[in-house]
Amino acid sequence: MSNGPEARATREEEVAFLIIEAVLGVDIRLADAGGGNKTPDGAWVYPGANARPAIVEVTSPPDTKLMRTWAEAKRAGTSQSESGSAPARWNELAEVCMEILREPWALENIEKLTSHPAEERHLFLFGRSYRVENYFYRLSDTYEENTTEHVADLVLPDGVTDVWFRGRARRGQDSDVAEIRVARFNKGTGWQRHLVEIHERALPAPNPGIVDDKVLPGWRKPKVRTEPIRSRT
Repeated sequence: MSNGPEARATREEEVAFLIIEAVLGVDIRLADAGGGNKTPDGAWVYPGANARPAIVEVTSPPDTKLMRTWAEAKRAGTSQSESGSAPARWNELAEVCMEILREPWALENIEKLTSHPAEERHLFLFGRSYRVENYFYRLSDTYEENTTEHVADLVLPDGVTDVWFRGRARRGQDSDVAEIRVARFNKGTGWQRHLVEIHERALPAPNPGIVDDKVLPGWRKPKVRTEPIRSRT
């Protein structure tokens, strides 16, 4: 990211920020604008007399090989697809989550969070490949007509209060709106699942190296997040 007063959130960060804002009723500022790579991505203050500062880091398991394959497919004008299979590990979702949180890339992001003062520290995870997305889908899906897959509670790293897992997305009746499912584990209240609507116009363009933007220049109006933190009243 290019840090500075004109910095903008990436597409994945903006999706995460909009989801958190919708669920928690807060306004998030881009915390690492001018702060460098050691600063968490977003920060906010809860409304009310006892305003609590909170921060969030948005990240995913690295999938450099897959991203390179997709970029090559775009340049060649061929379809972008994945190959291979992922183990289902049914009823082991909590174990999978704990293993993810112990991976080196995750520990680096957790260290970034815990090195900054805040009363709440949130880690927002998304997947780039189905190998990871499959687990996040199952965490956030609701099973109104079937038995819900058992998910045990997590033991969060010291200092981290919440971990979010971005799940399945689908288009709403309006083609500009995406309905995104998300699972959140809070240290005090446990698992929660939410369905959030996000407008495509509120998002930055997708990575141009992976996919072409299909809308006219200037159509997108993502939120400016480099202003000072303010609580929502």
